[in-house]
Amino acid sequence: MDTVKTTFQTIVEKARHDGAKVEMLISGGESLSIGYSKKKLESFESTQSQMAGLRVILGASQGYAYTENLSEESLLRTYVEALNNAKTVQSGDAAAVELVKPQSVKVMEGLFKTETVAMDKKLEVARLLEEKCLDKDARITAVPYSGFSENVSFKRVLNSEGLDQEFKQSYYSGYAYPLAKEGESSKMGGEGFFARNFADINAEKVAHDGVDKAVSRLGAQKLPTGNYAVVISRDEFPMVLQMIYQYFSAKEVHEGKSLFQGKLGQKIASEKFELLDDPFETRGTAVRPFDDEGAASQKTVLFEKGVLKNFLSNLEYAKKMNLPHTAHARRSPASQQAIGPTNLVVAKGEQSLQELLSSHDKVVYLTEFSGGLHAGFKESTGDFSMPAEGFLYENGKKIAPVDQFVMSGNVLDLLREIEAMGNEYNKPGSSFICPDVLIKSLSFAGA
Repeated sequence: MDTVKTTFQTIVEKARHDGAKVEMLISGGESLSIGYSKKKLESFESTQSQMAGLRVILGASQGYAYTENLSEESLLRTYVEALNNAKTVQSGDAAAVELVKPQSVKVMEGLFKTETVAMDKKLEVARLLEEKCLDKDARITAVPYSGFSENVSFKRVLNSEGLDQEFKQSYYSGYAYPLAKEGESSKMGGEGFFARNFADINAEKVAHDGVDKAVSRLGAQKLPTGNYAVVISRDEFPMVLQMIYQYFSAKEVHEGKSLFQGKLGQKIASEKFELLDDPFETRGTAVRPFDDEGAASQKTVLFEKGVLKNFLSNLEYAKKMNLPHTAHARRSPASQQAIGPTNLVVAKGEQSLQELLSSHDKVVYLTEFSGGLHAGFKESTGDFSMPAEGFLYENGKKIAPVDQFVMSGNVLDLLREIEAMGNEYNKPGSSFICPDVLIKSLSFAGA
């Protein structure tokens, strides 16, 4: 018996009596995390979670409440709390907020698989991720971060229009970040994996690739200050997408917070830059058949040959701004309705990484933003000043690893300065799917 649905039908009747509409988002899952340290089992954690969030709509006003207890008593109490919140919040909008009508969604095969994998095999993956790093190179003194995880998650959306959508997904992931030391030089590198089939995991290769990355950065030199052509690696270009993805939100545009406001249909990036939001791309972690309102997912072109083609919308802002409804509602059961992307896919080019690195006399191959976005990005202006590391190339040949430099500029200028795209994507395991990207010129402050 589906007790959650039965209880929700009771809530729907109460909402009708109260002159309201109601939506319930339920998410949860289970995970297993294993980690080794100094070749001994250090952590073993198995968790389960579930949460229900109710959104009550009274005309143009919305109220939210959530609970981790999915009993009838708790859900009814949570509804009353959300209803009272909706009565308290006074919206300045005249138009009533709508809910998604029942609709068919794409069947996505292969997202959820029931595999029977012995625990000793999972332990072995976690053990090898650390052990193979320590064994591969004498310069590896420790593996501060490594681990294996198995995850199963689900999401369900029900509303008073009769909609009831649910999907599950499962996957394995892991990582190894070894620390290399030689003389006074100390560097950390890392590699990870994302797999939907256990048989696809190669822990030894992940460890070896992590070691190679760490060791290759030893003996880094300071980069002379100046303007350089730069190849942002396929693993680090996602940071650029993190700078801009909020600008696509129709809500951010409506509130005057997006640098893309007023630029729809305009060429604001290099014609080499093409960007697609693809919720069906199984290489990405943000795959889903429907959004957090229950609307059927769809692909959305964001940039085509440098032209801004679309904003992302949920049902409310599509109506409010007279935009196409792109089904990009995003929230957790504990948060309010927002708008966000799924898998952002940058179109590949035709050139190899080596061809990109050989395209100018001097090229900085940027392989790490050292501090993340909080280290120096201002969303309101698009300006960035971010510490980074990488390698200096001259005439296509690697000269030396370089560090202790800061890359500065404006993200809109960076998009305009894109010169070419690489022909390979980063590995699965991110919602940002990117090739290597050649930027014609950026400012670097170093030695």
